[in-house]
Amino acid sequence: MNNLLNKYRKNIYGNFNGKTDNAESQKGSAIVIALLIMVLLLGFVALAVTRTTNETIASSNDAAESRAFEAAHASLEVMTRNFNKIFDVKLNPDTADLTRIEGQIPPGFENYTFTQTVRITQDAQIVVQTGGEFQGLNSLRDEWQLDTIATDSNGVQVQLRRRFFNNRIPIFQFGIFYDDDLEFHPGPRFDFGGRVHSNGSLFLMAGTGLYFSSKVTAVGEIFTDVARNGSPWTNWNENVFVKNASGSYVQLRNNMGSVLSNPVNGTQIYTDPDVPVVYRSANWGSNENLFQGNLLSRRLPLNLPIKIESQINQSAFDYVEIVKRGKQVGDLWNNGTGTPLLPNIVPVTTANADTDVTINQKYANKSGIRVSLADSKAKLPGCASGVGINAVLTPCGVRLDGDSIGLGIDPLLSLPRGYQPLTMSDGYQATELNGERFYQNSPNNRQVWIKIEAVGFNPATGILEARDITQDILSLGVTEPAPTISVSGSTKFQITGYGNKDSRSIIKLQRFLMPGVAVTATDDTNMTSYSWNGITYNLVLTDDCTDSLYTLLCSASVDGGVSYPSGFSGDNIAHRDAANVDGSSRYRRVVPFPINMFDTREGLFNEDTAVFNRSTVYGSNVPWNGVMSMIDIDIANLKRFLDGNYNTTMPTTTPFAIAAGRRLMNTDIPSANGWVFYVSDRRGDYDFDGEYDMEDIYGNNDGLLQAGEDINNNGRLDTETTNEAPRYSLDGLATSSTWKSYISPSAAAVFDHKFYRRGVRLINGTQLPGTYDSANPLNTRGFTFASENGVYVLGNYNATGIGSVGTPTASTAYLPQNTASHIPASIAADAITILSNAWSDTRSFRYPYDRSNRDATETTIRFAMLAGDARSSKNATPNQGGGDPRLTGGVHNFKRFLEDWGSNRLNYAGSLINLYNSHNNNGAFKCCGTVYNPPGRNWVFDSSFLDPNRLPPGTPFFQAIRLTGFQRLNN
Repeated sequence: MNNLLNKYRKNIYGNFNGKTDNAESQKGSAIVIALLIMVLLLGFVALAVTRTTNETIASSNDAAESRAFEAAHASLEVMTRNFNKIFDVKLNPDTADLTRIEGQIPPGFENYTFTQTVRITQDAQIVVQTGGEFQGLNSLRDEWQLDTIATDSNGVQVQLRRRFFNNRIPIFQFGIFYDDDLEFHPGPRFDFGGRVHSNGSLFLMAGTGLYFSSKVTAVGEIFTDVARNGSPWTNWNENVFVKNASGSYVQLRNNMGSVLSNPVNGTQIYTDPDVPVVYRSANWGSNENLFQGNLLSRRLPLNLPIKIESQINQSAFDYVEIVKRGKQVGDLWNNGTGTPLLPNIVPVTTANADTDVTINQKYANKSGIRVSLADSKAKLPGCASGVGINAVLTPCGVRLDGDSIGLGIDPLLSLPRGYQPLTMSDGYQATELNGERFYQNSPNNRQVWIKIEAVGFNPATGILEARDITQDILSLGVTEPAPTISVSGSTKFQITGYGNKDSRSIIKLQRFLMPGVAVTATDDTNMTSYSWNGITYNLVLTDDCTDSLYTLLCSASVDGGVSYPSGFSGDNIAHRDAANVDGSSRYRRVVPFPINMFDTREGLFNEDTAVFNRSTVYGSNVPWNGVMSMIDIDIANLKRFLDGNYNTTMPTTTPFAIAAGRRLMNTDIPSANGWVFYVSDRRGDYDFDGEYDMEDIYGNNDGLLQAGEDINNNGRLDTETTNEAPRYSLDGLATSSTWKSYISPSAAAVFDHKFYRRGVRLINGTQLPGTYDSANPLNTRGFTFASENGVYVLGNYNATGIGSVGTPTASTAYLPQNTASHIPASIAADAITILSNAWSDTRSFRYPYDRSNRDATETTIRFAMLAGDARSSKNATPNQGGGDPRLTGGVHNFKRFLEDWGSNRLNYAGSLINLYNSHNNNGAFKCCGTVYNPPGRNWVFDSSFLDPNRLPPGTPFFQAIRLTGFQRLNN
């Protein structure tokens, strides 16, 4: 047996001693070895194939899972983005918003199914921000959770979750916020309250007392011994006090600023020659410590996300765009490549239209009502499309100075010029617009167009939508109603058959009477004055009616031959109304006329009589620069409309009513925590850029660019005196061949003009639209008014008075308080001027240069204010005259005035936000000889704004989403 085994071994391996057998034995061994190698190789191949297959399957699974992860992550990003967009429109998302977010899947992942959920994990609460640029500010914070499951067609699935804090910080959280230098130099005590911040420098000095009870911060320096115009602190005083962290007031003396003009310490801080020469204070560190963190310089800037690209200077960004008109496809715009005289006005394309962020931030697009006026139909929002007869006959807004239908054509033959509002369902019909007094033959056959829209974001799509409701709202009227005036039972004024005409007007463009004083010392051809019940009324009488019964003879009578100033025409017969005037046995003819007033600040380039003797230059005339064509917004009538009082009486033949199959109702006006009412009046804006092209505000139109004049920062002095802006003139030189730089007060008061001198005035605003729910703040609805024009607030606004007088009166003492009429309110505008309860348009024309005959009375207003101001300068030569030359007037004159307030108070509760320089009401600050004498400033920060649930609609918010968690839920 052993021999056989050894032989077998030898055949395979050879002899142990290394010797080989014969050839056949060697051949057999090779075959066996080859077979064994083949078997081994086949095993290796099989193993390799098996391993490769397994690795391919595993790799494929990894790739599918990676793609599913990417899909799930994209889902989270889309949900986060859409969630963020909600707060551009409203303060709190509702169920429909969340459902919409859950239904919008990320693009590019069509082979996946998504299960997306959004839920709140912690209800909103007010917290104090503890880090970053918002440190110390209150925010409305809630916590949210986003869950997503992404599944591909093979069943590969990834589940992800994101958690985050949603922080919303309202801009009205500040008592005072300036994006540039912030100046204080009040005479009387000024004690406002609320947090104060400047993205520029702070200039602090005061005559009697300036008190800060909250933190005061500046990105730049704190000046205490020199003002912005280079004047020394001794022109005012050093009575400035800031509370330290312990609550005690500490005086900030003139030598305690972060920079000082003296002593010299190293090199000067600023190289700009228009900034005072100052040096770093060697003692600032120890001085700053006295205030224990409540007075800080050299802070990080608070750069608000609402800053958007300027349409005027596209290399810069300008907060003023927040109050400007929108720019969307279907509109026209000035693309900035031309000049004021030769502008390049072109259609908006998708490439240069407002972005989503811009659309969301502009007040013009906030939920509510938008009113736009322009010189042509094509310049109205969404009306630039179409050519020829189709463009004329396609309804898009209304022409006010054309035929009575308002489609755009001129009236035929001798038919009246002017739009006739539609009759309402209950028979109410408002007065026709007297288009003769608005129409201008030049330049370029300028027309007057208006478009009124209901604006809001569609909750289903998140897209901005605007519906034309022009004819519906105008059916309420365009005229200030004419009163019936009686003296001792005897009728002194009454328009025949007038009834309740014009009693519902919201947007008022004309009136029959101007009460106050006689516009001129003696009657002339433009106006006639009568005194009834101790009040003088001015009216336009065109002729007498020879028929005392006012029958057909009287209604067919011809023009009475009234003369008019250059460029104006007479009134059509149809515009005249027969009236009992002053108890005459014969009827007189009266006509309505535009609403105008005189703004002395805008009208004069210099306040000093020694520099500019108005009586010598103008005599009894007024300069065109100050004649402001007004749109009066009747807040009381607006409230009635929004309350639904006219739901059953609106007309049924308007484009809106025909499209909707029913009349307009108050519920058709979109609301987001209340309403925003926006007005843009660009009549006379020849280059259609939304700014007044008269930057040459110093020195009688000397044509030289002075420091402080280049408002839009485009590096040039923009003046266009042919079509848009009258001259400031010492000699009365003609602005053009037919228009001089001045006009008689009576003509200025009753005719429209061609210039871009437009203002919007809020009247009858004691009670605003909206409501206050003390039990549930989320049900509170407020009211915001916004305009790219200057806004004038006439009389008490959102308040009836104050409960007590303090230093200052607490905001909780403003009446009414915590009732249904305590409305969160704000006004955002190019500039804001306060007119007291005693304001008189007639006095503004009769006494344009004598403030002592423009007396104010105590007035109470309550609203957050977002507006622009003028510019300060160290080197403007010549200057605007008066007190504090070359200065803006400081925050204490941020609200503008035109009256002699004497010892009367202006009671104000709100928030003062200055984000830009005024581009329309751009006249320099002037005080205190000709323009006004300031009121007693009983002003206070409205502490209700510290509750983010009690804010006006459209309030700009800083929004900061802070991610707190991210995880994968499946393996």
